[in-house]
Amino acid sequence: MMNFLRKHKNIIFVITIAAFISSFLPNLFYPKNYVAKVNGVKIPLKILNSITKSIKTETNKKLTEKDLNEIQTRAINLLVENEIFYQQSKSYGIIVTDKELKTYLHNSEIFKNNNIFDKQKYHSFLKYIQLTPKEYEVFTRKQICKDKLKIIILNSIKLWNYELTNSPKQNFPAMKNNLARKKAHLILDDWYSNILKNCKIRIVNEELTRPRLDL
Repeated sequence: MMNFLRKHKNIIFVITIAAFISSFLPNLFYPKNYVAKVNGVKIPLKILNSITKSIKTETNKKLTEKDLNEIQTRAINLLVENEIFYQQSKSYGIIVTDKELKTYLHNSEIFKNNNIFDKQKYHSFLKYIQLTPKEYEVFTRKQICKDKLKIIILNSIKLWNYELTNSPKQNFPAMKNNLARKKAHLILDDWYSNILKNCKIRIVNEELTRPRLDL
């Protein structure tokens, strides 16, 4: 045994060093273990890995390196967007109660079994994406806050009479709804763009993403 170790000591040394370096690769790529900062608030690498894993699971095809980069970009955009909306929601006095959070989770189809919330299925999902219940609930609260704020903004947008002047009379209700939806999305996108201008956002790997609103 000792002869074997002496004979192959150089190879063993290289393998040991390689294993040591590989264990630190995530921290080399994301040196402080977070992927972005939004106005000083860090978005943990752990959350990115969990969301990326969840998105990959929903994709029923063999993924290329380009696909994986796109998935990571989508995940970072989602997390940055959630944090921006969450911070803005505070100024609107928006909160998510424990009851609202529980209802949201219990109504999520991915946690249901025979149309009933399955606690075991919920915890199995958390184990799969490697998040604690508290970490996932913080992420979910931010999503709910974003949805609430979007609804407030969208519901405050109305169509003026002059905007309907040239609309065809045939199928008018559908046309009106279509115009209202387009206007709402344009205004929401403009609102988000203005918010971005005043946000201090730092993406650790700048090549991965540029913040945008995912409508």
